[in-house]
Amino acid sequence: MARKLLPLLVALLVLTVFAPGARALINVQSDGTDGALNVAVNDTLDLSLATTGVWNDPAIGSTNGIYDADQWAVVYHFTSVNIVSGKTLYFKNHPSGAPVVWLVSGNVTIAGTLALNGQDGQLNGNVSEPGPGGFRGGRGLVSTSTGSAGFGPGGGTYPSGSAGYSATAGGIVYGNARILPLVGGSGGGGVSTYGQGGGAGGGAILIAAAGSITVSGTVTATGGSWAYDGGGNYSGSGSGGGIRFIADAVATNASSAVLGANGGPGTASVGRIRIEANTINLSQGSISPNASVMLGIENNEAVLWPLSTSPSVQVTTLAGLPVPADPSADFIPPGDLLVIATDSVDVEIVAKNVPTDLARRWNVKLRVVLRSGVQYLRAASYDSGDSTQSLWTTKLPPLPDADFVAIQARVSKPGY
Repeated sequence: MARKLLPLLVALLVLTVFAPGARALINVQSDGTDGALNVAVNDTLDLSLATTGVWNDPAIGSTNGIYDADQWAVVYHFTSVNIVSGKTLYFKNHPSGAPVVWLVSGNVTIAGTLALNGQDGQLNGNVSEPGPGGFRGGRGLVSTSTGSAGFGPGGGTYPSGSAGYSATAGGIVYGNARILPLVGGSGGGGVSTYGQGGGAGGGAILIAAAGSITVSGTVTATGGSWAYDGGGNYSGSGSGGGIRFIADAVATNASSAVLGANGGPGTASVGRIRIEANTINLSQGSISPNASVMLGIENNEAVLWPLSTSPSVQVTTLAGLPVPADPSADFIPPGDLLVIATDSVDVEIVAKNVPTDLARRWNVKLRVVLRSGVQYLRAASYDSGDSTQSLWTTKLPPLPDADFVAIQARVSKPGY
């Protein structure tokens, strides 16, 4: 049976708000080394060209952005950004899959299109590629090779599950309204017939401008659509990504202006949109989902990254082997780590700033996605340490022979 799609755009009438007395330029820590970004023809920004280093190190002097593994972001230092009407800027992903951060010492004008959308579900056992900062869709069944669930924190189940992010539709809810840390959408699950893969998650971008951000065009981080075989079999859709603006002033000043982080068709979750500015004017455009808005920037200082006291978890050892500090989770041999084991596999996870006392202890879990097979969650047990830094352990059942497995740690408050 065909699925009827309902429109998800929310029309916004004029909303203009001001923070009294806050008119100084925002400190976004841009040194302008990447120059001015002028998009006068359809173009693609290749994130893989970024130099690896610390995002605010002036000694790097890169004009292709900086990939900061600790922040998991590709950061550009622009003097200004102008995307002209009728033209589109696309992105080629960094090998890490990291999201995009633009630090702009002047103004940003988007009259054309900025596209961070996830790829639609793929056929023949292929996986769909996300927008930067998002996560892949799952594989579909190929011959006797089982498909997979969608990847990412809210990846859709196998078979055919749509992905979650900011809403209960689709997979698990994750992240927060401020989009700190910056993260995109998750992938939909593959289907168990005919090789249809799930749609990929929409990407994530932070644009922080010392001056203004004006959108009369389109900024989209939409999740990829399902794949459909024409005979009633659908895969899952990817969830929408994340769009975050920080500036002295943010405006959508035309009836055609669109900010969109919708999920793919069906039950995939929408993403998140966040706007922080001293002056906000959202007029006659369409914003979906509704933006989380913060009026007034304290001390005119842009908060770009999570605080050092924010909770975090990281898988550190698997089967006694050290896990790379910056894994790519790429399905190319030999992967991030080669594990040879015929029995269950020990996993160690380091958590920081996570309550460990029994009365308030948080939950640490692993989401395990097999390239061929059904996904599962595995709870970890507290081993040692305190709320500043602690060790958690768990065991995975025997891993499939000669195949890939993606493992992602997550932490949540009790009850989640």
